[in-house]
Amino acid sequence: MPKDILIVGAGPSGLTAAIELYRRGYRPRIIDQLPEPSPYSRALVINPRTLKILAPSGARDILMEKGQKIRLARLYGPEGELVRIDIGQLPQPYDFMLLLSQSETEAVLEETLQGYGGRVDRGVTLKSLHQIGGRSQVVLGLPTGEEQHVSPDVVIGADGAHSPTRHMIGQSFKGSAYEHEWGLADVDISTELPLDSISVFDEAPVLFALFPLGGSRVRLISDHPDILEHVPSPLHVEHVHWQSTFKISHRLVDTYQSGSVFLVGDAAHIHSPFGGRGMNMGIEDAAWLAWQISTGRTDEYTEDRRPVALQVIETVDPSTRLMASERFWARFVRRTLIPLYARSSWFQSRFLPLISASNTPFPPWLSVEGIGTGDHSEVVSSARS
Repeated sequence: MPKDILIVGAGPSGLTAAIELYRRGYRPRIIDQLPEPSPYSRALVINPRTLKILAPSGARDILMEKGQKIRLARLYGPEGELVRIDIGQLPQPYDFMLLLSQSETEAVLEETLQGYGGRVDRGVTLKSLHQIGGRSQVVLGLPTGEEQHVSPDVVIGADGAHSPTRHMIGQSFKGSAYEHEWGLADVDISTELPLDSISVFDEAPVLFALFPLGGSRVRLISDHPDILEHVPSPLHVEHVHWQSTFKISHRLVDTYQSGSVFLVGDAAHIHSPFGGRGMNMGIEDAAWLAWQISTGRTDEYTEDRRPVALQVIETVDPSTRLMASERFWARFVRRTLIPLYARSSWFQSRFLPLISASNTPFPPWLSVEGIGTGDHSEVVSSARS
């Protein structure tokens, strides 16, 4: 059993790995190159699967106190509302999607980690990583400018899409990127539209989405970088808290493990935010790996987790391209066919499991710990129990 575990990166995935390892009696070291937590936030959605995973540690209850519960999603076209999706049809007690800024989610997770006696070593960088005889030789850069040489039993790379850990173990990151930049902004708005739902506006050639954050504050996302120049007419921006741009890529590593080095979250897979699975899948990777470390099943990690990421990418990539396309056929599908299909049980049976993550294997340890699936439609992993 490994005793010395190094986690590189203190985002949601790295913090979850640390929490879940502490819960199992380990004392991992978690480092992050930033001297302070980032105040900026990209990920926003916390799904039911993540809430179940974070329940045993106590983080779930704090997140639910702070987050905004959303039970509706609406699609608007030029003539008004086209589609209304009832997220509240998800099985209770998680019959909602929780919206909370990533920075707040990270603060809750770090507080939870501290409750177990852990802490994040900040301002520490991964300078080099080599594997000799199946063991990692690591050089860390300390805030003082000094170097520290360590030889952990396990290294967990939770260091994001540009992961130094992934580069140092020579893992390729195959995939493709969308050509244009997207925009996002956190703003206060005034509007007569209800702020009780996720709202998507099909205003081709502009795609626009709104995520309520409580009160008049919302997150805006658009497939155009100059997002504030394309705000739909029903929305009036009163104050801008933060604005940024980003590019969407779909990429996936061939294997999540190289010797005693493992990749979780964005270090292993990235994709469009459609469906809200990105951060959630990283949290699940981390918790799954912690369980496998404790049970001696780390050789099954790639086998268990890579197919999940591949399935999500193969779903969200064409969906994102359809929603953002300016072509006539795509507009026809969005404005005519989707409203028809959205009323069917077939659509609900595909969309709700996607956003809730119940269409992928259920974490085996949760059933053992008495969490249970809470949803008999979830795909329960019988082989990994």
